[in-house]
Parts: sequence; C-alpha cells; structure tokens
Amino acid sequence: MKRAVISPRAVAFIASALTAACGGGSDTNDTAGPPGMLGNAGTGAGGAVGAAGSSPVGNGGSTLGGAGAGIVGNGGSPVFGNGGTPVGGGNTTSTGGITGGAGIGSSGGMTGNGGMSSTGGGVSIGGSSGAAGAAGAAGAAGSTGTGACCSGGDCLCHGPDPTAPTSKNGPYKTAQFTMTTGTVYYPTDAEAPLAGVSICPGFLNTGPEMAPWGPFYASWGIVCVVTSTGAADAPNTRGDKLVAAIKELKTQGTMSSSPLNGKLSDRFGTSGYSMGGGGTTFASEADPTLKTSVGLAAWGPDGATVKTPTLFICSDADTVASCTGTNSSYAAIPGMVPKMILDIPGESHFNWFSPTDAGMGESGAYALAWQKVYLEGDLRWKPILMTMPTSGTSKMANVQ
Repeated sequence: MKRAVISPRAVAFIASALTAACGGGSDTNDTAGPPGMLGNAGTGAGGAVGAAGSSPVGNGGSTLGGAGAGIVGNGGSPVFGNGGTPVGGGNTTSTGGITGGAGIGSSGGMTGNGGMSSTGGGVSIGGSSGAAGAAGAAGAAGSTGTGACCSGGDCLCHGPDPTAPTSKNGPYKTAQFTMTTGTVYYPTDAEAPLAGVSICPGFLNTGPEMAPWGPFYASWGIVCVVTSTGAADAPNTRGDKLVAAIKELKTQGTMSSSPLNGKLSDRFGTSGYSMGGGGTTFASEADPTLKTSVGLAAWGPDGATVKTPTLFICSDADTVASCTGTNSSYAAIPGMVPKMILDIPGESHFNWFSPTDAGMGESGAYALAWQKVYLEGDLRWKPILMTMPTSGTSKMANVQ
C-alpha cells in the first residue's frame, strides 16, 4: 500500500488548526525528544511523516511534525495537547513522541508529574519525574518547652540537645534595647519564660567592652544585660550595679511597652570580667536569690558568704588577676555551694571580652554550660559541664 504525501502547505494548515484547538503555544518546560518511529499506515488515506524540527504544540509536550512526532494524517497520529488525539481514522500506533517536561517540584517535598501519554494512535513516552520540592519550613528554633529537661520539671529548656561544649552562637535570633542600667540583649523567637543575666567589665571599662557576650547568651535563650559602670568602680560597686541591672530587667517583664512583657522567669544571675568578675561575688552576697555567678579573670573576688553557684575562669599566665587570687576565693566559698574553677593556660588579662577569646572559646563554652545548668536548670548540659577541657585547661570542682 502506498503512502500519500501531504504538501507542506497542508501541514502548515493542520498545525495552525491544532494550535488553536489546544490553547496555542508550546510548554516552555518541554524539550524535543528523538525523532519518533513511523507508524504503520491506517485504513484511511495515507499520512505523511512530519518534517523534523517544528515547534511543540499544546500542553502535553508534543510537537506537530516536530522531532519525535508520529505520523500525521490518516496513516498515524502524533501526540497533541493533553494526551493527544489521533487525527484521521487510522489505527496505526506511533512509538515516537516528545518526552514530557519534568514536573515542577512543589513546596514541602512533593514531586511533579511526568509528561502525559497520549491515547489513540500515538503514544508519547512519559517525561522524567520532576525534582523533589523544597523541604517545608522548619519549626521554632529547637525549644523543647519548660520542664522537659530536668526530672522535677522546675527548669527552662531552650535549644537543641547539646553534644559538645560550644562558644558559637545558638539557634535563636536576637534583638536589643537600652535601659538606664545598660543594654539588653534578648532572644526574639525563644519560648517564654526566659532567664536573665547581667554582665559587667573591669577597671577602666564602662560596659560596651563586654557587648559580644550579650547576643551570645541571647542566642541561647538567655536575656543578657551588658551593664554600664564607671571606669574606676571598685568590685563591690560593680556588684551593686550588676544587682541594679537585674532589678531594672525584672521591671521589663511587667511593662506593657517592653518586648519582654510577660516573658521573664524568676531566674537571674550575674557575670563579670576583672573587677567585674570580683563584683559578681559581691552581687551574690547582696542578692541571695541569684542563681549563678561567673567570674572571668576575677580581680578582688569575695567568697566566705557566697551561697550562689559560682564558676571562676582564670589563667596562670595572667599577671594582673592570676588564678592564685581566684583559688583563694574558691576555697572560701562553702563546700555545699556548687563551684568550679577553670585554669586556661597562656591567656593574658585582656583575653576575656568575647566568648571566643580565651582557650579558643573554652571561656564561653563553660560559662554557657554553667548558666544552662544552674541558671536555667537544664540538666541536658550537665555532661557538657563535666567534660574535661581539651586545651590543657585544668579544672577543679565540687560538682558531681
């Protein structure tokens, strides 16, 4: 049986008609596949093989007479529109067809559909599966809720389960505002209630020098007041200002215009560097409700009447406030009070302004762990606190 040849003019006419019927235009996501095989001639008048290379027609990713199309006319059928409809009455099957474009990945991980197969005379090969969509948005930044990280339920649990000491910022976003006593750094997306700590600098410093500690603590779910001081304030005066900062911070928890309104717990502590480190011990004596005291290279610390869990971090290379003075204060703190002292080798007196400064971050890592365990009551951090430092730092503690 002979195959009839349709003139180029007739082919153009058919293409125009089919373009209008299928919605016009090509799916820009589809690409032409390999030339399709010729279908056997049908019972009607013979069809003709479309010329390769014409543009795609319809939404199904097929071409009219394009690369990969089947027979056009009565002798066979290409894939047209959504699934394709054979043209003419032929019963010939074409195995060519355009590979459907990949489905578009939906948000949340759904996979797009492949190309559609036509019915009737021509069958297109299905397109490849679309790439997986993007994963759904993550939930809140790892907060586990109140009471879930200690046996008795009297604790605050912020952030994921710790796996190692860290001086890197935590999972929470932070913001800041100023009060009379200093600058407040707080987490914007941590679950309330929140604990708070005030921190102050040393001799000749007035407060901003300790600013890196603010967003560090806040990023782990702890509000931090970088406390303003006078340059020449003595340790006891700095202690008073640390307590004053905590008192003013507490008012933010009941102030309708404050971003901390209704978000503060009753858990507060202090910290400081040099004379500010000495000041933390005086703050503990002045306010026995404080949960923690962290002294960094503390100068002139007290100890005999301290009843607050106390961490000292010092260096034997510090010629201004060596571990000798810290050891005396540590020994004077009553034995029933949780206490710890870290001696980081080779650090000068000026390596404490940031959590990452001393001991390649050991100062920040152990200060954070101490605040987590004794300020928040988060016992997930207890094994971290008990981990031996890796940089040659010695540790002495009565913590079990």
